[in-house]
Amino acid sequence: MKTVKLLAIFLLLLVLTGTLVSAQDEGGFLEVWDQFEYYGMTAAGPALEIIHAAWQEENPNVFLDRSVFGGGLPIRNAVELALNSGDAPDVFYSWPSGAGLTAYAREGFLLDLTPYADQYGWWDRLPQWAIERNMYDGKLYAYPWEQDLEYVYYNTRIFSELGLEPPQSFDDILNWCQVASSAGYIPIALGNGTQWPAANMFTDMVALVGGRQVGLEVLRSESNWNRPELVEALEMILQMVDANCFSEGFNGVEYGDSLGQFYTGRATAIWTGTWVIHDVVGNVPQGELDIFYMPQLKEGLPQATHMSEGSAYYIWSGTENPDLAAAYINFMTSPEWVSTWIEQGYTIPIQAQPIDWSQYDLDPVIEKAFSIGQAMQDVNVDAFHTTTAPNVVRQLYQGMQGVLSRELTIEEFLNAMDEQAAIAVELGQVWAPGERQQ
Repeated sequence: MKTVKLLAIFLLLLVLTGTLVSAQDEGGFLEVWDQFEYYGMTAAGPALEIIHAAWQEENPNVFLDRSVFGGGLPIRNAVELALNSGDAPDVFYSWPSGAGLTAYAREGFLLDLTPYADQYGWWDRLPQWAIERNMYDGKLYAYPWEQDLEYVYYNTRIFSELGLEPPQSFDDILNWCQVASSAGYIPIALGNGTQWPAANMFTDMVALVGGRQVGLEVLRSESNWNRPELVEALEMILQMVDANCFSEGFNGVEYGDSLGQFYTGRATAIWTGTWVIHDVVGNVPQGELDIFYMPQLKEGLPQATHMSEGSAYYIWSGTENPDLAAAYINFMTSPEWVSTWIEQGYTIPIQAQPIDWSQYDLDPVIEKAFSIGQAMQDVNVDAFHTTTAPNVVRQLYQGMQGVLSRELTIEEFLNAMDEQAAIAVELGQVWAPGERQQ
């Protein structure tokens, strides 16, 4: 397939110029897949267009063939199919990391980026937590780029009308749900027909009642999923269900519809994250939007949430242009473009040094969400569904729906998670970054 694509480009050049030009001599061909649209969950399209224009100016003889798969799951599913078919793009921007990356690396689908990290100094650009999420057997297999954080977007006008303030305790959360639902509002819009929202909510609660170390132990198969902290997190979520905190029939509501419930004022809030911040800021009436992170719930454990890299850049092991692909990634993640990614793409570029958000032209809500979340990154828990093995993720999605509908008990769900985690261990699909190879 690559040969056919190159031949087609050569013939096009022949028609246009009357001369057959060697792609190798002139720069080459690079196929790239990403998820950067102009709207929705991956609205960094404006930033990417600016950076791509600069890339093409510096590389006028490189033919860049770009495809866009919006959202999160479309790009992930497309990449998985392409890798298994043996005809993947040279560079793709997708997820997951952790055990998911391990599965890809063990299958030989990914190019080892360690030499390029040495060449371009990527080790100095990235924080250790992000490096570890994208390593396998001591080698780097992806360049993690945008950080995801989860918190609550809320309508300040409705909160004020109901006499509510951002909660400072779990009792405050339950009171918020009681007051809002009694007034005819959906307290928290939830669309778990898409399945991943409840998985994120679960991770958030584990961060608040278990802490980062508990999350690491579970995700690295150093402990069972069926442990007291995770039981407690699920029990608290069920208390919220009983308090009518969420959209009616939430397991059948799609994520986009839950956003619509919030945008139209039917819901007082939505518990989601940075990946949709551009959409939220653009759809909530001016002056009515603010955010808060769920409060500290246990003495001795700090306020926290879940985090991960929203996605990362990978190079297919079958690429015919590995150096060109690495040069492209290096260009896209260069420090010179950080402000473009922030101001035009509404993303949090993953950086070794904390970002001073006050120096950028941002909506105050965006600056607040980014700065608070970044300050907590040492205590946040890695997102469960972007870090566990594929078979564990499937059980997580389906099991959370079962727990929330009470078709499964908490014990049944967590035992099923342990069964799937054991299978992942047998397959060697466990997040185990190992020591960096020097």
